[in-house]
Amino acid sequence: MSSAILDMQCVLDVNNKYMVKEMSILDTATWTTQHWLFKNSKSMQDNKSRKTNKWLERNYHQLSIDYVNVEYDELSRLLNSLKFNCIYVKGEQKKQVLMEYIPHVAIINIEDLGSPRLDQICDDETLPCCIFHMEYNPKQCTFYKVFALRKWFVNNS
Repeated sequence: MSSAILDMQCVLDVNNKYMVKEMSILDTATWTTQHWLFKNSKSMQDNKSRKTNKWLERNYHQLSIDYVNVEYDELSRLLNSLKFNCIYVKGEQKKQVLMEYIPHVAIINIEDLGSPRLDQICDDETLPCCIFHMEYNPKQCTFYKVFALRKWFVNNS
């Protein structure tokens, strides 16, 4: 069975809906990875979501809404092009976001397998991060987190 570990950072839109901002996926068998930054339109924000997204940028993921390499309307196509039977994520909200796009894939919350908090497994300084997070906190990078989660997964499954 082909499986992968996926992590994402989200922003909020005007309807308090989670919109994927950054996403990374790592094949658990081959170590093949992909990483995307999605364009989230400023017009999709109201005052409340703008404040929340600014806070997330300053205090959490450090990703400006202007950092982008993929248009948001490509998200569904990208997710549906993945050839995995099972995708592991950390957190129920991430699982719900993915299930909207790929209901035919088994999405498993790795917390249900006993995964500890991210701050307990994101402790390896040698894991890679994306180019955008090199200057900031690599441990907030989805690219870094899929490698940390895979390390835990392989050692505990």
